[in-house]
Amino acid sequence: MISVEISDGAIAELQQRLETLAPRVVARLQPALKPLLASALTSTLNKYFAGSGPARGAATTLLTSRSGNLFSSVVNSLQVSIQGPNLAVSIGSDLPHAAIHEFGGYAGRRGPFKKKNGRRAYIPARPYLRPTISDLEQILPDLLDQAIQQLEGSNDLFS
Repeated sequence: MISVEISDGAIAELQQRLETLAPRVVARLQPALKPLLASALTSTLNKYFAGSGPARGAATTLLTSRSGNLFSSVVNSLQVSIQGPNLAVSIGSDLPHAAIHEFGGYAGRRGPFKKKNGRRAYIPARPYLRPTISDLEQILPDLLDQAIQQLEGSNDLFS
């Protein structure tokens, strides 16, 4: 499992904002914030995927997607937790090849190989998790404000 979380510095600013809210608002904030974050995650993650590509094609600086499993696993891994003024956001993937695309390295089985000049392919690092979480850090204050405005605009706070 590979995962990344929003940095403590970005969270500290948001925690200060959460401390100013009434407890009833904070209690209803997580269900309002998660769909906004999921939508932002999907659009942000798209920047780091080049679309579909051929099997065994040359590696590019962006990931190509054949099945969409890696992309889907990241989107489905979104975790949002708000407990009092404490906010935690993390994304990741439990797919075996997720880390090799993020950090780079040799793929495939280790030798001995059946072919005389057999070797493992080297996959260059094509980060997608760390840049995505970094992008989310930048827009999270706005998403938090949107979620608060949605709650204030609805009658949920008074029921």
